[in-house]
Amino acid sequence: MQLPAERMQRWTWQQFYTYVKLKKGTDVRALESKFKNAAKQRAELASGQEKYKYNPFFQSLKDIHLHSAGFKFDMAQRGNITYVNALIIIAVFILLIACFNFVNLATAKSLQRAKEVGVRKAIGAGRKQLMLQFTGETILLTLISILLALGLTLLLLPWLNRFTEKHISYTLFADPLVLALLIALTLLVGILAGIYPALVLSGFKAIRVLKGNAPANEQPGKIPWLRHGLVVVQFTLSVLLIISAIVVFEQVSYLHNKDLGFNKDQIMFFPMRGDSMSRNYEAFKNDIQKSSGVSSVSIGYGFPGDAVAGDEILVPQDGGHKKISATQLMVDYDYIKTLGLQLVSGRDFSKEMQADKDHAFIINETAVQQLGFGTAEKALGQRLEWNVWGASNPDSLKTGQVIGVVKDFNYKSLYDKMETTVLQIFPDAYWKVAVKMKSATIGNTINHVKEVWNKFTPEFPIEYKFLDENFEQMYRAEDKLKSLVGIFTMIAVFVGCLGLFGLAAYSAERRKKEVGIRKVLGASVQAVVLLLSKDFIKLVLISLLIASPVAYYFMHRWLENFAYRINISWWVFAVAAIAVVSIAFATVSLQAIKAAVANPVKSLRTE
Repeated sequence: MQLPAERMQRWTWQQFYTYVKLKKGTDVRALESKFKNAAKQRAELASGQEKYKYNPFFQSLKDIHLHSAGFKFDMAQRGNITYVNALIIIAVFILLIACFNFVNLATAKSLQRAKEVGVRKAIGAGRKQLMLQFTGETILLTLISILLALGLTLLLLPWLNRFTEKHISYTLFADPLVLALLIALTLLVGILAGIYPALVLSGFKAIRVLKGNAPANEQPGKIPWLRHGLVVVQFTLSVLLIISAIVVFEQVSYLHNKDLGFNKDQIMFFPMRGDSMSRNYEAFKNDIQKSSGVSSVSIGYGFPGDAVAGDEILVPQDGGHKKISATQLMVDYDYIKTLGLQLVSGRDFSKEMQADKDHAFIINETAVQQLGFGTAEKALGQRLEWNVWGASNPDSLKTGQVIGVVKDFNYKSLYDKMETTVLQIFPDAYWKVAVKMKSATIGNTINHVKEVWNKFTPEFPIEYKFLDENFEQMYRAEDKLKSLVGIFTMIAVFVGCLGLFGLAAYSAERRKKEVGIRKVLGASVQAVVLLLSKDFIKLVLISLLIASPVAYYFMHRWLENFAYRINISWWVFAVAAIAVVSIAFATVSLQAIKAAVANPVKSLRTE
């Protein structure tokens, strides 16, 4: 379709992507500022509307994929830098939980190496030497972990490529930067996890520990604040992930199951190709409808999940015009029937009404309010005008009246709010075909459509998909986020429970004589289990209190990206609380029960 020069030169019409190759050394921000000033002088003056601001900005080509998620009309296959950053943060959370576990377990088990430290100090080892030894041991453990992780990465890479739909190659040793990062990570994690245990161990007094006395920080009755604090932090991170995972799961489920206001099932969808098909679209449509497996066929521009056009609609008012930005859906007489849209007032387009082609509009419920018509019934008969596209009638004015109002339907992603939408008959813009099929004969119907296609344009292959696939693809990033958050949450909880299990075992070992005395005095197994578990459960409850408001804040911010979203209900936090307390109690109880059922004679025979 040839476009008139006046439209191509209009500053308020942006229908194409614009790429600017800059000379080397150009100040991008300064040039961008000049573009903004030009747009301010020309575009806003041309629009005549103060509420619309035309503010061009430059985006580097390499930033398009990850930094375009918030762009309304960008048709590129976009990633989302927010999701990438979120997954990096989750990975850091898991790494921190693992480090905290190591610190907790190393300091808890420090009594077992107390005499070793005493002996080394007695024969002349200095504190610096001991710190280097213990930190070096931690770095060695980290190195072994890194090597195991590299092996697992190699095994999981095919699955990762399928999941991400990428072709990531294992180029560890071919890329010096990656290798350097791994070495730096090994040293960083090793030092981070090992420095405090090394300080604790190297600080033991040789005389005290060689006499068999407990170090000062392990004396009975003294609260191990660091260990308790680290347990709280790691379970706070775990609870944060659990709540986030529940919210993500609920929102993604909502995206897939919300009533969109139309029927997207069993609709085959493809673009027309070739001059023969474009000129004879009515004959093409009629031949497709000859199949008994076809319910209806619509040809137009602006189907749900596909590209739509934005343009001004004019409302005559007080001798002038009120300009309203609207989505323009260029439809045929079967569009509403094919998509199953609901008319709330008025009627559909009809071939029997000759004026419908050039003088009729159908609007949605949002348009009724935005155009100032009040109610759907009052909107009927209201006058609208539109500057026609196309060279055959360049920028002439189409005048008509509203003949119907359809219920709002989400033809875009649920990230976007419902907009003023105008449906009109305009064959010059037709380029997509939607075929509504009957469920029992889909396979035969597809073959029939292919045969008709080859009759009209055999030089091009048909490229079809189903309308519901368009909407599935819209939320593919959210689906992947849901899967990854679920996996990472399970890993985080598992790692946290490993540390809790080790601390519970250590606690039970330290208090075995106390448990023995209580059992001799008549304490039940349940009472002993509660005794050994309650301190840890208290720490988990503190974690819940800290994590819940933090999780609510960040997940509420994430949900604000969606025009249509769930509310974060109280039950989300209740489920997270029940889950984490149950998991923690089960983890601790394994060691507590083992200590509770042990023969007290064995723990007391040396007393």
